[in-house]
Amino acid sequence: MQQPMVIDTKMHGYDGITATFLLRGGKTALVETGPKSSVANVIAGLDAAGVQDLDWIVVTHIHLDHAGAAGTLARRFPKARIAVHPVGAPHLVDPSKLWSSATRIYGDGMDELWGGIDPIDEDRIEIVEDADAIDLGGRSLKAIETPGHAGHHHAYLDDATGLVFTGDALGVRPQGIAAIRPATPPPEFNLEVAVESIEKLRRLAPKELWFTHFGRSDLPVDQACTAATDALRRWGTWVEEARARTADVEQVTAAVVAKDRAELGSALSEEDATRMEHTTSYRMNVSGYMRYFDKMQR
Repeated sequence: MQQPMVIDTKMHGYDGITATFLLRGGKTALVETGPKSSVANVIAGLDAAGVQDLDWIVVTHIHLDHAGAAGTLARRFPKARIAVHPVGAPHLVDPSKLWSSATRIYGDGMDELWGGIDPIDEDRIEIVEDADAIDLGGRSLKAIETPGHAGHHHAYLDDATGLVFTGDALGVRPQGIAAIRPATPPPEFNLEVAVESIEKLRRLAPKELWFTHFGRSDLPVDQACTAATDALRRWGTWVEEARARTADVEQVTAAVVAKDRAELGSALSEEDATRMEHTTSYRMNVSGYMRYFDKMQR
């Protein structure tokens, strides 16, 4: 069975940080969309692949770097069904709250970074529950409930190849970067649930893991799961240590940056550090941990 084709969204102008995946069976599906701001690159990739129609647009979750272009692509491909977690579905129909929530994080940079988000007609939405399968004709995508990063998150198992599209369940590992960084944005991040989601994927024993950020992992599945879990725990420890001294998010972020840079050393160039920041930033991750720890103390 044909392996998925990776289409680089070139999100924010950077190569190898955010992917979409083209799957062909009897039907054609696109997994992930990238943001609307880079949708032209996705369309160019689909055109180059000779795609005339899409039957399915599948998103792991509704964050703008994964589903921001879903409405735009739905207009481009009017026969496509849009598969999404039930919690995320209303926000693709009416994305105003999703946009407003992201604005609290990105402020005046929203339009430049994300390019807006087009609503999707409710009758085009296919709500997908845990363990549901999307039939692609000769292959299927099975939804795997994987919260922790967000409550509206699915990973997807391609039964034809045995690979799993991880979304953000294991964090991010942009092309050419050895380290896995957690993806822990507020307000929904939950450390223990995120770890259990990784263990759930490990127990599936897939053949490969494919990261939205970015592409097929060269790490064996077990090693990648362990590295992702270790990173989640390590960052949690760093945040807790700094948070014991100060509640100021900027100071906690600076402490975490220092710890992470000391650990990675020369393994992360300044260029790669910038690319990594455009997938999930130090400050956003620290904000997610701090909100999580605050909730745990209530």
